[in-house]
Parts: sequence; C-alpha cells; structure tokens
Amino acid sequence: MTEEVQVDTPEQIAIRDLQDTDIFTGLSDSDLEQVATSCTRRIFQAGECCAVQGAATDEIGVINNGKVAIETRIEVTPYTQRLRLCILTRGNMVSWPALLKPNILTASARCMGETEIIYIKAAHLLHLFKERPSIEPVVMKNLATVLNSRLKDSWSQLTGLVSEMVKQGR
Repeated sequence: MTEEVQVDTPEQIAIRDLQDTDIFTGLSDSDLEQVATSCTRRIFQAGECCAVQGAATDEIGVINNGKVAIETRIEVTPYTQRLRLCILTRGNMVSWPALLKPNILTASARCMGETEIIYIKAAHLLHLFKERPSIEPVVMKNLATVLNSRLKDSWSQLTGLVSEMVKQGR
C-alpha cells in the first residue's frame, strides 16, 4: 500500500464543500463556516485505504471528490470473505465511529481512484456542539440517518452472502 498524500491547505475549506453532505445537511452557512475552520484535506490514490476496519479513529471524513468502497471482512471459520457493502461518492461521510465510543472503525474504506477527503477532528466537532448547541441535534440526526442506511446496505449484502454459502453447502 502506498502512503497517502496529505494536503493541509492553507486556504479555508469552502463552506460549499460541506453543504449537501450527508453529515452537515441542514446546518446554516454560519455553522458551516465554524466547521470549516478546523477541516483539512487529504488526497488518496486508487486502492489506498482511508479507513481500516478495527482501527481507532478520532476524525470524521467527507468525500469531496472521488469514490470509496466500504468493505468488511467476514470471518466464519474456516472461511474469510471480504464483502463490499456500498460505494460512497461526493458528500458521503466516512469514519463515522469517531463520533461514537469506542471509536473503532467497523469497516474499511478503499479509494476507487484518486479521492479527496475533507477531515475534521471529532474533538473539534464536540467542542462546536458546546459552543453552538443548535449544531449537535442536526449532526446527530444526520448521523443516525447515515447509520440506518449503512445498516440496511450491510444486511442486504450479508443476506446475499449467507444465501450463496447455503447454496454451495457451506
């Protein structure tokens, strides 16, 4: 695996980069400006993981450009299977466990081409929740919506895998 190229750009992350994202939808431009002040950009190449299942994380990411495959490793002795749960594009959040204890990534995220991701430390976001209490319910409601969608995707893929294993007599 090649090393990620981190670009901590000196210019401000534009609020337009955060608008219409699944985690920040519904925030005012003023709130988005506050979020943007602590964001950084990173560029990943095709095949690189921007999140690794089982690792701890302290930041959330939002895809600004590119595609990311969310994959999970399923181990049922003696079988191991990597299962693609979904493909995310611009505006979709990666690394959501940063906002929920124990902050462990439940799946890996593999870039499908050059991909730009905007990151924000969870600690900064939690600090913003205290400074601007109106932000927290919007972000947490959006997070619940994302988790519901990802859970549906996971169950659908897992059901298909189990069905295929039963057909093969495993």
